[in-house]
Amino acid sequence: MDKKHTSYSRRQFIKNSAIGLAGSVVPAITGCVNVKTVKSKPTVVLVKHSKAIDASGKVQQPIVEEMVNKALTTFTGKRTVEDAWRMYITPEDVIGLKISTLGLMSVAGTEYVAHYSAVTSAIQGGLNKAKVQDKNIIIWDRSDEELVNAGFTIQKEPEAVRVFGTNLTRSEEGIGYSSESYPVGTLQSRVTKIVTDITSVMINIPALKTHRLAGVTGALKCHYGTIDNPGSMHENNCTNPGIAEINTIPIIRKKQKLIIADALLGLYEGGPWWQPGNIWPYGGILVATDPVAIDAVMLNILDAKRKEESLPPMKDIAHNLLLSEQMGIGTSSLDAINLVEIVMG
Repeated sequence: MDKKHTSYSRRQFIKNSAIGLAGSVVPAITGCVNVKTVKSKPTVVLVKHSKAIDASGKVQQPIVEEMVNKALTTFTGKRTVEDAWRMYITPEDVIGLKISTLGLMSVAGTEYVAHYSAVTSAIQGGLNKAKVQDKNIIIWDRSDEELVNAGFTIQKEPEAVRVFGTNLTRSEEGIGYSSESYPVGTLQSRVTKIVTDITSVMINIPALKTHRLAGVTGALKCHYGTIDNPGSMHENNCTNPGIAEINTIPIIRKKQKLIIADALLGLYEGGPWWQPGNIWPYGGILVATDPVAIDAVMLNILDAKRKEESLPPMKDIAHNLLLSEQMGIGTSSLDAINLVEIVMG
C-alpha cells in the first residue's frame, strides 16, 4: 500500500467516536506513534479501510489481509509479519482462533457472514509466513452449528486447518469441557477442552457488536463461548458473577496471547443477534493484548454510531469493563489507552 494513503490519527478517531467511557475523550496526538515507547499505557491499534467491505457484506480479501498484517506489525513494531507473529507463537504451537459466532441465524448463508472467514484466512496466512503449518491451526467457537452459521465448513481431519466447536449444537456436546472446574465468583465453570487439552496458544477474535445486557460483545465476553455455563452469568448486566470473573480463569489468561478484533462489519443495535437493518460497514481491524482496553475502544466506536442513529449509549450498562479493570485484567479508561489509528484507504 502506498504510504501516501496511510495516516496515523487519533484526532480522526475522536471525530468519529466522540463519546468516551464515562464521558471521557481520548487526547489527541500527532505524528506516527512508536507503540513500544509507551510504557504506562496499553496500546490498541485500529486499522481502517473504506473499501475493505461494503454495506452488503462483500469483502475484498486482499485488503483485509493488508489490514491485519499492518495492524500486527504496527502493534509489535516489527518490520515483517513473520517477525510480528514470532513475538507470540512458535512453529510448534497449536494455535486456536477463537471467534464469536453467536446470533447469526438471521444472516446465515448471506454475505453478512463473509467477514468471519476473511479475517481468519488473513490470520492463517500470517501464521503460515511464521512457519506454522495448517495442521496446527484450529478455528473454533462454542458449537459446530454456530460455526456453520458463520459460513465455515466443519473440518476435523488432522492434516489441514481444523474447524469445529466444543459442542455439536447448543444442546449436544462434542469434544466437551475440562474435568477440572474453575471458580467464577460464587460459581464454578469448566473450560472447553480445545483450550485445556488441544491448543497451546489462543488468539481471541471478537466481533464489533452491542449486547443488550453487557453493552458490548468484545474480547471479554467472547469467553462466554469458552466455558460450559454462560447461561447462568447474565444477572446484573453479566456481572453477578460474569464477564470479569471468567477472564480471571488462569488457563484463559495464560493461553490468550493476542486479540485481533473483526470490526469489518458492526452491529450497533439489537446485539447479540445480527439483523441486517442494524449492521453497518465499519471497515476496521483492531489489535491489542489488553482485552479491557480493546473493548473500551470498540464500545466507543459503537456508541458513536448509536449517537448518529439517535440511540442512547451502551456505555451506561457496560459495567463489566470497570469491574474487569478493578480485577486487574486491563484498562477501561480511554484516557489511559494509547490508541493508534491507521487509515489505509
